Amino acid sequence: MTYRYIKNLRNSDAHKSSDLSKLSHPIPAFKTKAEYRSWCANINTDHVFYSALEGRAPSKRISGENPVNKVHGIVADYDAPVNWNGIDVKIAAMCGNNLPTWRTKTYSGYLRLVWEFESPLPISPEMFGEFSKQIKSILNLKKITAGFDETSLNPSQYFELGVDWTKIGLPLPKAVFTTALLKAAEKSPPQSGDTLIPIDVVSDKVLSDYGHRWVGDFDIGARGPLFWIDDGIDREGCQVSEEGMICYSDRAGRGFMSWADIFGQNFVSAYEQKKMGSLLDEYWFNGKKFFKLLDNIAVEIPREQLVLELRQMGFCPKQKKGKPLSEVEAAILVVSNQNRITEIAPVVFSKERIVEESGNRILNTSTVEPVEPAEDGDPQYWPFIHAWLHQLFENSTSRPTVEYFFAWLKRFYEAILERETRQGQALILVGPTNKGKSLLSNRVISGLVGGFSDASDYLSGHTKFNKDLGRVASWVIDDTTSASSFQDQRKATELIKRAVANPRIEYMAKYADSISIPWAGRVIMSLNMDANSLSVIPALDSSNRDKLMALRVSDNATSNFPPNKMLEATIKSELPHFGKWLLDWKVPQEIESYGRFGVTSFIDVSVSSAAYDNSSRSAVAELVEFFAKKCRGLNDTLRTWEGTLTEFQVTLHDFNNGRNVGMSNNLEFVRRGMSALEEAGKANSNIRPVKSVGQGGGKVWTISVEEKYDILPATVS
Repeated sequence: MTYRYIKNLRNSDAHKSSDLSKLSHPIPAFKTKAEYRSWCANINTDHVFYSALEGRAPSKRISGENPVNKVHGIVADYDAPVNWNGIDVKIAAMCGNNLPTWRTKTYSGYLRLVWEFESPLPISPEMFGEFSKQIKSILNLKKITAGFDETSLNPSQYFELGVDWTKIGLPLPKAVFTTALLKAAEKSPPQSGDTLIPIDVVSDKVLSDYGHRWVGDFDIGARGPLFWIDDGIDREGCQVSEEGMICYSDRAGRGFMSWADIFGQNFVSAYEQKKMGSLLDEYWFNGKKFFKLLDNIAVEIPREQLVLELRQMGFCPKQKKGKPLSEVEAAILVVSNQNRITEIAPVVFSKERIVEESGNRILNTSTVEPVEPAEDGDPQYWPFIHAWLHQLFENSTSRPTVEYFFAWLKRFYEAILERETRQGQALILVGPTNKGKSLLSNRVISGLVGGFSDASDYLSGHTKFNKDLGRVASWVIDDTTSASSFQDQRKATELIKRAVANPRIEYMAKYADSISIPWAGRVIMSLNMDANSLSVIPALDSSNRDKLMALRVSDNATSNFPPNKMLEATIKSELPHFGKWLLDWKVPQEIESYGRFGVTSFIDVSVSSAAYDNSSRSAVAELVEFFAKKCRGLNDTLRTWEGTLTEFQVTLHDFNNGRNVGMSNNLEFVRRGMSALEEAGKANSNIRPVKSVGQGGGKVWTISVEEKYDILPATVS
């Protein structure tokens, strides 16, 4: 829960705290109460005066200019002497299931009780007064002990921190304070037992508790004895009505007994809370339209249908005497106020039904369900996945490549389980066909995290609509579609980089406005080891390398898989145990990273080399090769050439009698290729060194023209 506190009673800046019991602010000794009050109001006092309310401007105290906007809890003061030895027993007896969260002692030595709410309650300022009355009634504030201070419920009231914070209960359930809000919406004095309860519910209660005393159907208009009075007299004395028993026997003591009078307030409250809980779980309002959640899909419903459904739920459509609204109208008002939303979208990495983002209240319709980990993660319970993964990858360093994969997947799985925003690299799987790359991405990885969606069209720029992508945490690009979909490597690079680096996406469905939502899923690419497929790998320059995890699938990896039906069943049964093992597995220190991706990026050297060799950038390497040989032909002692790219271009054209050499006329293409060469040379000493230095607003490039860096023909055996 969130409290707001000011440092003195003249201060207007409200600070935030989640646990006031941990704050310690001793009070100086005062001779008189007047000295204490003067100290409280002194602008130089640095203390804690708290409220469970939040103003429209959260960082400012509640005032006429900054009215209450949210209720986080209720505070009640009791200005009377207290028997501290027996107070907890008394509180429990009077509060029942609605125990206060905290009991504290005021400066004067009196009792103060604090009910923290299970969740913040949005409220309009004009409804707070009536809400206070209703919650006072529901919580039995006046009867707990003597001396209840009505001003405790004043929205502008701030309470001195007090001492001896003692926790005696849990946060107040949502259903309790929403019930108070419903009653407040009716703008009527507090009512006890006049919620309309369907007669069949009452009938079940009568038959359960007093069936031995009531004969025949318990329905409106039926007559019978005063069954709740156990005096041995069974003669007729009352008649069933909608809201209670009309009594015409003086043994009843009064002419009307409500259901609360007969069965107790708990019976009525339990029904109210159940009804309100169902209401606020199902219906939402965006300022114009009402929506109902059906299988986690928000479906628009007309107001007329909402009215019918509310009536079916037990809300009375009739306006009762003295009340401005019927129960149906009051329920609609509650939905309109409390369940107001601005957007509807899946927010995969959040457990909250309502996600507040940049002033928007997003109704979270995510249905992602990751695999729940089993109790035992021993590899004996996931033998197929264990054996398969440990032989799947090519090892190009002293550390097994599979450990980089485990570290990457562990972070991903933990994030989706906890619904936490933890970014991670795009995973690129490169290798021969029929080795299980798609099986790994679509069934193992995506199976763990609750499913996947094909992102080829979106990440290739062929469509801007990503409704299906927003609903999952795993975006897959299969090796069967990648080569044909990603014709523009530069465009693909930028889109993939954006998906990896940006912790949110623009969620856009057809015929709807886009909305920015949090998203920290993963992009997984499966590529064959051929020139066409490798050409779509994002450019491996310094701005991208940390955003990629490129693993080489071994040529010797097994291609022998059981039949699909058996394979699917095996993976399904093993995934919970594999997930448990991942959670328990400790990432090696050499792989762990404290950067934003949590895991050290790994790019297999063969993938890096093949990607470069098969990219459009390699064409620039051939231009440089032609240039170097021509330079040596003019000066066999020349070791390096130095100049701008424009000078390089002009010289290159002179070498070719003024004609273009390949794409040499495209200076931007040459610039990008030279940068790629420079980057590649840092990791591969066999590549001809190309270096640049900024000078005068541009760059001066140095190219080694030495023969030892010449591209050699492949050896034929």
